[in-house]
Amino acid sequence: MYNYARDTRLHARGEMKLFGKEITKKQRRELLMQLLAVVLSGIFAITLGVVSFAWFSMNRSLEQSGMQVVVSSETVELLIDRTDEYDTGYEGITGEAGLKATLAAENFSLSATDTRYSALLAYELIVAEETYENKRYLVPGAYGTMTFYIRPRTGHDGEIIHLMLSFDGYADFYEEGEEDPTIQRVTKESVNNLLKGHILFFEGRTGATQNAFIYTGQITGSGFDYDMSQHSKCDEVGKTDCYEITLYWEWPITYYTIHDGLSTLSTTKKFPVETGTYVEENPRYYFPPSVSPTTDEEKSDAYNDGDQLIGDNVDYFVVRIGVM
Repeated sequence: MYNYARDTRLHARGEMKLFGKEITKKQRRELLMQLLAVVLSGIFAITLGVVSFAWFSMNRSLEQSGMQVVVSSETVELLIDRTDEYDTGYEGITGEAGLKATLAAENFSLSATDTRYSALLAYELIVAEETYENKRYLVPGAYGTMTFYIRPRTGHDGEIIHLMLSFDGYADFYEEGEEDPTIQRVTKESVNNLLKGHILFFEGRTGATQNAFIYTGQITGSGFDYDMSQHSKCDEVGKTDCYEITLYWEWPITYYTIHDGLSTLSTTKKFPVETGTYVEENPRYYFPPSVSPTTDEEKSDAYNDGDQLIGDNVDYFVVRIGVM
């Protein structure tokens, strides 16, 4: 099986050639508009090898079956708010063979909002602004939020829970001779690694506009701790026994967006100090494995090449939330 959905290859620089013609940086970004955003929430992130799906199971523990794993948590239940952000105009999401249909076939609910009623929940990641043709595509430069709620089970209120965050890419795959694609999980490790570095998640954010944002608490592969004793419960009717958790994300449009936006011990800028450390410690999350850039200019080009690899191989972005 192979994917030939890409007839173009995006280049790292502001200009590139497409079918022999020079195109602008703006046109290059438009070619990346193929990435649509959907969030998949499972309340436990499995880290034991290759797992297709992992989810939260209420009041029962099921066996591993093939590449699907179900585990139970005695600590919390999960609740979400649904939006209609991608209900119209996104064929790849809502079409008969779209991503939502793919997830529904795996028994993920597209209507339930509480794990008391459905152990598998899928819902949309919020893209804050329209990015192309009055739609909210997930592309370099986009940013937004992801909100969910935890309801502590009896005897566990006030505890510290550890939340995991992991990412997957999905793509339209074409069988030779077939006109219609099937959506499948991207298994290329180099591509999935780049998703970890190009789309950044944080626990906190201040500032009213993207240029004024200051992020705190970057969430990396180790996840983050949530101390219920340090937070207040919701005032919202129906959720007064829950804690609201909002995560903030951004896809930096260039390497210099990160490099020039790093806080130091004496200054506060868009990204915290640990973001720069994370780049240094995990170059394969930012740059393709075929290069080892050393100068900032080389890193800038390599970062954009990473965007190209994502654009060449990924049509849909899935986030998994888990609690330990």
